Amino acid sequence: MDVNTSLPDAIQIIREARYAIVAVYSLQLYEWFATLGKEIELIHKSRWTSVKVAYLLCRYYPLLIWPVVIVAYCGTWSYDFCLRFGPPVHGLFMPCQLFPQAVMLMRAYAFSGRDKRILTLLLMCYAGLAVVDVWSFCTHVSTLPQIAFIVLGGTGCYPYYGKGYMGFRIGYSMLAATLMDLISLTIVLTVCFRKKNREVSLARYFCKQGLVAFGLVIAVNVTATGFFFNQSSPHNGLGLPFIMVVSNLIACRVILELRRKVSPSEAEVSARYSIIVRRALSAQSDEWIIASDRDRWRPFH
Repeated sequence: MDVNTSLPDAIQIIREARYAIVAVYSLQLYEWFATLGKEIELIHKSRWTSVKVAYLLCRYYPLLIWPVVIVAYCGTWSYDFCLRFGPPVHGLFMPCQLFPQAVMLMRAYAFSGRDKRILTLLLMCYAGLAVVDVWSFCTHVSTLPQIAFIVLGGTGCYPYYGKGYMGFRIGYSMLAATLMDLISLTIVLTVCFRKKNREVSLARYFCKQGLVAFGLVIAVNVTATGFFFNQSSPHNGLGLPFIMVVSNLIACRVILELRRKVSPSEAEVSARYSIIVRRALSAQSDEWIIASDRDRWRPFH
C-alpha cells in the first residue's frame, strides 16, 4: 500500500492483511492439534537432541509470537506508536525464516553420513542466509506514511514495503532461503544415488520427502517473491505471514514423518509383519498346490 492508494482500496487492503494474519494463526493451531499425538510420542518422550530443539523452535516460536503480531497489525494504533514498535515486531519474523532451514541443514548433514565437508558447506550457506535475513528483517524497517494514519484514523503497524526497496530485500531473503533448500536437497539426492545399496528404503523416503517438501516451499516462496519484487502492487506484503509459517509447518512434518519412519509404533510394526507373512504364505501355498497336483498325476518309473 502506498500514498497513491485510494481510501476504499486502502481499507480493503488492510482488511485482507488482517484476514491473512488471523488465518495463518488458525492454520498453526489446526496443524498443532492435528499432530499433537505424534508430537507427544515422537518428540516429547525422546531424549534431548539438536533435532528435538529445532522441532520445538519451529513449532512453538511462531505460535508464541503470533499473538504479538495480531495485536500489532490488527489493532488500531497511532503513527508514533508504530514508529517505536513496528520495527521490533517485524524483526520477530526473522527466526521464522532460519529455524526451518536449520532442520533441512541437519537432515542433509545426517543423511550424508556426517561428512564434515558437507557440514562446512551447509554452515557457510546458512551463515549467508542469516546475514541476508538480518539485513532484510531488522534494518531500515519503514512504517506506513503518517498521512495513512491521519486519513484512516489510525491503523496497524504495517511495514511499508514500497519505500527504500524494502520489498526487494524481503524478496532477496526468499531467494536465499530457496537456494539453501536447493543445496540441501541436492546433497540428499547426490548421497542417495551414490549409496544405492545401503538403506534403500530409507534413502528413497529421504529423496521423496525432500522433493515434496522442496516443491511446497519453493511454490510458496516464488509466489510471494513475485509480489515483493512488484513494488507497484499494493498487495506486495500479504504473502509474508504465509511464508513465515508454512516453512515451519513443513519442517515439523518432515521431522515427525522421519521419526515415524525410523521408529514405527508397535501397531505399525505388527501390520508390516502381518503383510509380509500373508504374502509369504500366499506365495508358498500356491507353489504347494501346484506341486501336489503335478505329483499326483506324475507316472511312476
